[in-house]
Amino acid sequence: MKTEYLPHIDILRAIAVLLVVFNHLNITLFSGGFIGVDIFFVISGYLITKNIQQEVQLKTFSLLAFYQRRVIRLAPAFFTVLACCTILFWQFSTPLELYEYFKSLIAATTFSINIYFWQSLSDYFSIDAHTTPLLHIWSLSLEEQFYLIWPTLFLLIIKLKPRIKLGLLLIIFSMSFLYSFFSAINNPIFAYYLLPTRFFEFMVGALLVLLPRWNINKVCINLLGISSLALIFILSIKLNKESIFPSYNALFVCFFSAIYIYFAKINESKRIWQPILYLGKISYPMYLWHWPIIVAININSITLSAAIQISIIISTFVLAAYTYERIEKPARKIIKYPHIIKVLLLLPLILFIFISTIYIQNFNLKKIFETQEQDNIPLSKDQIRCVDRHDHPLKACIFGDPSQEETKILLLGDSHANAQRGLIDILAKDAHLKGYELTYTSSLFLPNLERFEHVRRSQKIEIAPEFRVINDQNVNKIKTKMFKYVILGGYFPHNAERNFYSKSAKYFDSKESHKLLTQGLNDAIQIIINNNSIPVIINDNPKLQNIDINCNLRTRTPKEKCFFSYQQHKQDFKDWLKVLKLLQGKYPQLIILDFTTIICPDKVCYSYLNNVPLYRDSQHLTYSDSTEIGQQYLKKYGNPLKSHEK
Repeated sequence: MKTEYLPHIDILRAIAVLLVVFNHLNITLFSGGFIGVDIFFVISGYLITKNIQQEVQLKTFSLLAFYQRRVIRLAPAFFTVLACCTILFWQFSTPLELYEYFKSLIAATTFSINIYFWQSLSDYFSIDAHTTPLLHIWSLSLEEQFYLIWPTLFLLIIKLKPRIKLGLLLIIFSMSFLYSFFSAINNPIFAYYLLPTRFFEFMVGALLVLLPRWNINKVCINLLGISSLALIFILSIKLNKESIFPSYNALFVCFFSAIYIYFAKINESKRIWQPILYLGKISYPMYLWHWPIIVAININSITLSAAIQISIIISTFVLAAYTYERIEKPARKIIKYPHIIKVLLLLPLILFIFISTIYIQNFNLKKIFETQEQDNIPLSKDQIRCVDRHDHPLKACIFGDPSQEETKILLLGDSHANAQRGLIDILAKDAHLKGYELTYTSSLFLPNLERFEHVRRSQKIEIAPEFRVINDQNVNKIKTKMFKYVILGGYFPHNAERNFYSKSAKYFDSKESHKLLTQGLNDAIQIIINNNSIPVIINDNPKLQNIDINCNLRTRTPKEKCFFSYQQHKQDFKDWLKVLKLLQGKYPQLIILDFTTIICPDKVCYSYLNNVPLYRDSQHLTYSDSTEIGQQYLKKYGNPLKSHEK
C-alpha cells in the first residue's frame, strides 16, 4: 500500500529538527529547542498508528512487512553515519574516549543507547556529554523500542469494543504521563531517557488517529495551525535545561503538535513551501549528522562563533541532502527483496558489534590509568569515597603524613576543594602534617548563613537543609582547637550566582547574596582565628574556557591550541579577586594559596600540565594534576604550611 504524503507533517519535521540543531549550537534564543525530539515522537506515534490502522482495515497488515519498512527507512542513513563517526573519531579521540565510544556503539546498534546513557549520566563523575558523538541517538533507540511494542499492542486493542478500546488507551496514556510527572521530580535522568516516561508522547500522536474528523471552516483551520506552531516556538524559547521535563512541559509540546497535525492543511504545490518541505524530507539525516559535527568541533577546541555555527548548519544540510538523495532514496527500491533487507540490517550490525567488542576486550584500562601521559582520571578513589560523607571519621578522608598522631590540618569546602586535595596533600606531606577532609557538594564553609538553591525537580528556590547543619558541625570541629591550619576551598568566583545566601531560613535576597558570601567568609576566618588556628584560602583554579579537557592528548590537535587568554581568566575572577584582596588586608595571618601562575604562565592558561590534562570538566581539576600543581608550587614558592609557628 502506497503511503499518503502529508506535506504539513514535513513542515513540522523541519521545525523540529531546526529547533534541535539550534539548541545544540547553544543559540540562546532556543534554550528549549530540545522539544524538537518530542515533536518527532508525536509524529512517529501518529504515522505508525495511522498506517497500521489503514492496513488492518484493508486486511493487508503484516508485522514482518512493517519491520522491513522500518529497516529500509532507518537503517541506511543510520549505519552510514555510524560508519563515518567511527572513522572520524578514531582519528581524534583519546584511548579512553574510544573505549567509551565503542561501548556506546554497541548500545546504539542494539537499540539500547538510551539505557546506556541513563546509567552513565546518572553518575556525578560521568562521561562528558559534549564530547560524546552518539549521545543524540538515544531518541532513535526510544523510537525503536516503541516500534517493537506498539504494533502488537495496538493490534490487540483495536479488536476491543470502542468504549473499552478508548478507555484502555487513555489508561495507558495516563499511567505513562503520571509516571513521567513523578519521575521528572524524583529521578529526572530516568524520566528523560527511558520509554515508560515517554510513552505518553507517542500515544498523543496515536490517539489522534482515533479521533473523528471535525468539519470546520478554513479560517479556523489556519488559525489553529498557526497558533499551535506559535505556541511551540514560545515553548522552545521559554523552556531550558532547568525545566521539569518531560512531565507536563512535554505534554504541552505534544498537545500543540497534535493540534497542528490534526488541523493544518498545506498546499504543497506552492513554491514558498518547497524549501521547508525539503528540510522535512531530510530531517532524519540532518538529525543524525548535526551532533557528530558539533562534537568534532568541541573536541578540537574550536569556539562556537557565529561563523562556525553557520558552517555547521551548512555542513549538516549538505551531508543530509547527500545521504537522502544518494543513500535513502535508492535504498527504498529494495523493499521487494526481503533477503537484501536482512543483510542491510544484520551485516553492519554484526560488523559494528564485532569491531567494538574487539577494541573493548583488548583495551587495557588499568594501563591507561597508570600512564601519566594518558591520565585523565577525575579523582582518586579516596577522594570519591570522601566527598559528601556523613559517617566520619573515615580513613579515605585522611591526607598528608599518616604517621603523625595528631591531625593538624582541616580541609573544608565543596567539590572544588575536594578536587584540589592533591595540592594540599603534597604541602601537608612536605610539612609532615596530617590532615582531614570534610567536603560536601555546593557547600562552602560560610557559618551563620542559610543557602538557597534553584531546584530543578520543583522549579522553585528551596533552602538546602543540610547546609547549616554541615557548617555548624564544622564550627564545632574547629572549636576543638586541635588544628594548626583550617583550609577553605571552593567555587568562590561565581558561587553566589547559582546559590542564594541568607541569614534567615525563610527569606533571601538575590541582590544581597554576594555581600553575604563575603560576610560568611569573614565570619569563617574570624572563627578560625579565635580558635587559635591559621586560616588558609585556596584561590580557585581558572575556569576552562573554550578548550576541550583532553585537548593535549589529541594527536591531531596541536598543543599550541590548548590554552586560553590569561586576561579572560582575570576578567572572569575580577570580583572574586577584590574579595580576596579585602580579606588579606583585613587579616594579616590569612594565607592565600594561589597557584594561578602554574596554570597560567606567560599570560596564557593551559588545559594541561606536563602533558597531563588539568581538568576533569570545565571547573574541576583532576587528581593527578592537582598533585602535580602541589609539586610545582613547592618548587616555585616553598611551603606556606611550614612558615607559621603556632
